[in-house]
Amino acid sequence: MKVSHLATVVLLTVSTIGSIGSIGFVAPQFTLQRSAVRVVANTVVVERMQGMSDALAHIPDGERHAAVVGYGFTGDKDLEAALMAKRRELETSQNARAEELATNDKRLAVLLAACGLRLAASTRSSRS
Repeated sequence: MKVSHLATVVLLTVSTIGSIGSIGFVAPQFTLQRSAVRVVANTVVVERMQGMSDALAHIPDGERHAAVVGYGFTGDKDLEAALMAKRRELETSQNARAEELATNDKRLAVLLAACGLRLAASTRSSRS
């Protein structure tokens, strides 16, 4: 067997192993991404609370306290504290989402590398 044939067989073997191994990287790409749900839900809550806070700023001082209590808060400070807590939750969920996307990008890079190796191996084997 020629050295070039041996090199081709080795390259095809490594490529095949890489292709089979890349299947493990493909499956997680199609799973439900739960972090996106948290980001959307927290965004909705923060935006609604911010809108309510903005609207309450236009209510006269005498009626504002009654309106805030009507929404279930004890006062303006309680509303602001709840809004800040929800903003922290949103930031935490956005960070988790960014981390999940970075992990997916790394998996995709490995998958693309395996596909490139497979392409190189198939090109090499077709020339031999």
